[in-house]
Formats: sequence, C-alpha cells, structure tokens
Amino acid sequence: MFIITDQAYTEEIGYEVSELPKKKKFFRFLKFYLIHGWRDPEFSDQEYQIEKIKSKRRLFRRLLKPLTITGFIMVLFVLILAVYAPWITEIPLPELVPPNIPVGGVPFDDPSADHPLGTTKYAYDILARIIWGARTTLFMALIPTTIAIGGGMILGTISAYFGGIVDYIIMRFVDLMYAFPTMILVIILIPIVGQALLTSLIIFGILFIPYNIRFMRSLVLKVKQLEFVNAAVTGGAQKFKLMFKHIVPNAISPMIISFFGGAAIAVLGLAGLAFIGYGDATVASWGTDINWARESLTAANAVIWPGIFIGIACIGFMIIGDGLRDALDPRLNL
Repeated sequence: MFIITDQAYTEEIGYEVSELPKKKKFFRFLKFYLIHGWRDPEFSDQEYQIEKIKSKRRLFRRLLKPLTITGFIMVLFVLILAVYAPWITEIPLPELVPPNIPVGGVPFDDPSADHPLGTTKYAYDILARIIWGARTTLFMALIPTTIAIGGGMILGTISAYFGGIVDYIIMRFVDLMYAFPTMILVIILIPIVGQALLTSLIIFGILFIPYNIRFMRSLVLKVKQLEFVNAAVTGGAQKFKLMFKHIVPNAISPMIISFFGGAAIAVLGLAGLAFIGYGDATVASWGTDINWARESLTAANAVIWPGIFIGIACIGFMIIGDGLRDALDPRLNL
C-alpha cells in the first residue's frame, strides 16, 4: 500500500490539484448568477457579506455630512471638557460651589489673567465652572433621557403587543399625564422630594416616559404586522422573547434618533430649572450661573458664556439626531 502525494499526482496529470475545485467553483458561480432561483450556500454567503459592507458604507456616507460632523464635534468638545476637567483647570470643584467662598474675590469681576472669563456672583471663576459644568450637563443629557426612552420602550412594547385591557390601562395613564404640563409637575415635585441633582434627573426622566410610550407603541404596532413576526409566532416563540428579540430591535432606530433630541430637551429643561432657582447648588451648573448673574445688569460675561455652552450642547445633540434620522431612514433618498 502506498500513498500518492500531491506533487507526484501533479507530475502525472500535468496540472495542479487545486485547479480542479476552481473549475467546479467557476461553473457553480455561473449557475448562481445565470440560473434564476438557483442558490449555492457559499456564494449566497459571499453575496450577503458584500451587501452588508455596501450597506455600512452607505450608512457612513450618509452620516459623514458636514452638519452631522459639526454636531459630533460640538458634543465631543463638551465630552472632552467633562472627562478631562481636573487636567484642564487647576481649580478643584469644591472651591467653586457653596458654601466655599473665595477670600478676597471680587463678584462679577471683568476678565483678567487670573480669571480669563471673569467671575460669578460669589467670585467663582467662570471658566472653571464652565469646565466642571460640562460633567453636570452630560449627566443632565444622559440620565433622564435614558430613563424616559428606556421606560417608554418597555411600556410601549408591552402595550402594543398585548393590546386589550393592558393597552387600555397604559394608554389612559398616558392620556392623563398629557393633561398636566410636565414642567409644572417638575417644579412642584422637586422642592418636595429634594433639589439634589440625581433626584431632579430621575424625576425629570420619569415624567417624560409617557411621551415615549405613545411613540414606541406606534412603532411596535407597525413591526408587529410584518411577516417575520408572524413566522416567529407560528414557530412557537415565547412572548417576551418575541417582543424584545424580534420586535424591539426592528423598531428601535427611531427611538435612537429620539434619544438625541430628548437629550437636548433635558439639558435645556434642567438648565431652565436651575435658572429659576431649582438647581443643585452643590454642583457646577451653567443654568445656576445664569441665575446668579440675572441679579446684575452689568454681569454680561457671567450670562453670555454659560448660555453659549448650553447652546453648544443642545444644538450638538439636535444636529446628531437629525443626521441619524437622515442616515437610518430608508425612505429618504439623500
């Protein structure tokens, strides 16, 4: 008994063994593209990978628009200030919030070498408070928006999927919450529960859940009627697996877009609460800086600079949301 090696077999027949599969592969390739309805697992997988790469490239081309890039840069700027605040400014946060008051400081001082943007009502450095306030702003954007979007997604999905009495109860609760001005409820509840930053963010997020319930419900009702959902039901998929594995992933794109719009609303709304005196004085907040400065008609720097940074954060989030909508919405030919 002996074994013929590839080299010996090649010398005998005059061409490489590897050429045999290539010829067969070529004919399979022709059949795949020329015969309608004929499928080959290997070429089908290759075709799928090519289309997936093309789809990703189209997505990035839609995202890489000048306006969307500008939004990313604006939010990234705020993020860099928040992450690297201890390295950007030498003034620690405890020295920029009550009850600590700088000794010998001049309230609403003009810009100088020591205070490039001037000082606030309590002689705090405006630039340092803006840098530390970036962290507060990101918390304002992320925590309440995550609560509002997450709660809306869960309750909206349950409402739309189960329907009947469950849908009726949830939607009547949403209608009831729509009857009350949300910001008025926030203003009433915060002094009762407490003005701590985390408390304010949680209250703000919970009160905005109903707005996302209705939106998510409409999305789930559309996806629920699609064929792959009916196929999963026929296959015996469990209800919660069907909701959160099949339906939610296919309805989540508009909610991602809504997240960035909600972040801008949260930043602006919570800055407004701080402006009217309902902010947490133990943290650096741009809204609180404007609140302190409204007592003086000559404190232009203490008003303008925090307002500019609030605008940068809000506009950045809104532009990103618009860019994602243009990139993810298949109905737009951009």
